[in-house]
Amino acid sequence: MTATTTCRLRRIAVGAGLLGAMVGCGSSSTTTSADGSSPGGSGVPAEYTVEQTLSDGAQRTTLAFDALAMLTGNLAAQSFFPPGKVADYTGFQYLRDNDPDHMGHNTSFLTRVANNVIYTLNTTQFAQLKTLATAQQSQIDLYGLRRYPLMQAFRRLVDGNLPAGATGLDLAAVRAASRELYLIDGQISFDRAVLYAQVLGSLTTAQRAYLDAMKGRGFNAWPNITSDKVRDKMASLPQGTAVAVMTYASDLFSWYAGSLDADVYFCPERHGTYFGSFYLKDAPAVGHEGYSINEQLTATAGAALCDSSKGYVTAAQAALVSGLVDTQRTNLTNIVATRRQIAGLLRGLITSPSSAASVKAQVLALSGTYGDLDGANNGTYATVFAQVGRSLTTSQRTALTALRKSILSGRYADGTAFDFTTCSTPFLYSAVVADPSLLAPYIANTDYLF
Repeated sequence: MTATTTCRLRRIAVGAGLLGAMVGCGSSSTTTSADGSSPGGSGVPAEYTVEQTLSDGAQRTTLAFDALAMLTGNLAAQSFFPPGKVADYTGFQYLRDNDPDHMGHNTSFLTRVANNVIYTLNTTQFAQLKTLATAQQSQIDLYGLRRYPLMQAFRRLVDGNLPAGATGLDLAAVRAASRELYLIDGQISFDRAVLYAQVLGSLTTAQRAYLDAMKGRGFNAWPNITSDKVRDKMASLPQGTAVAVMTYASDLFSWYAGSLDADVYFCPERHGTYFGSFYLKDAPAVGHEGYSINEQLTATAGAALCDSSKGYVTAAQAALVSGLVDTQRTNLTNIVATRRQIAGLLRGLITSPSSAASVKAQVLALSGTYGDLDGANNGTYATVFAQVGRSLTTSQRTALTALRKSILSGRYADGTAFDFTTCSTPFLYSAVVADPSLLAPYIANTDYLF
């Protein structure tokens, strides 16, 4: 029995780990901070840090993995995007990547964190999460939809489908489109931080004791609060609202248990998100509770595009991809500094909620800068990927396609066969877009990006 051959990924119930299946973002190698401590405040040595994320090795293989995904994929695969990559200033990615039990990339991880928080929240606190989830749904959807013009433009560039007279992307237009996305992200992030600060400020002594008992411990030591135990709270929520509430609940714990360093942290895959790498890494995990995503896949498969000794590309082609590490360096360093400013402002709301108006203005301004920086990098990535793509021989393309198939096909533990090599269904985050006409306003004309 084959699970699918055309990526008809169904919507997955939150209780089956919808979000947990979507965030496969482990780094490609490990280090500890200078003192061996954890920025998350757990006392457990940190395997994944910003310094490791910024290392040339992690960046090189991550960018190469993006190139592999882009050169062997399509727009539908590019559109697959973890919901947890929006408004990510609460340290959840750090919590996931540094779980002492190494369960952070198991599809049950987010579910267990969120269920514990939902279980301990009272009716009033949970209602606050529901209210914001309903209010933010249109913004969340808009962010996902407005990713499509950039994805489509990058796809057109790689496929050689440029407007008449164009020779490449208009990088200023790409930066502007990215800025608009990050302004949406900034607003979402601010509104969530205001809510999180309110909820954390209202925690009772008993609630704090419950969460304190989870701090510094790993997945296996946390109470196994099943979805049945929070069903009464979650049962009436629509799909989109339920996904948001699960996100908020997991964010609440990571923010409560974490630190500014944890908030600033991001995995290497955080910024090249338009090229289909999340699909390439995560697709087999969707809907399979307990499935663990291979944390080394980015490094091992990415080597195909940046290490000519692997036999897939020439030294010159590998050098083009590897050269992106130096090209992006200044922008990436500035991204870290910008994230630190934003994360610090948001975390300050926990102790100074009255500063919200000033914080909002600063967060939005900094988010625009963040968007400019990320847009510049992504435009450059797409340009280099297209250059490499044009130089590939037929035999090279065949070999890379076979590598993609080896990643996206196989058998689950129960023996069920799966093959997600070809994706034919577009996504809004990790949910199938049932009506493709919804995308028409965003992909019908992307000439302005050239």
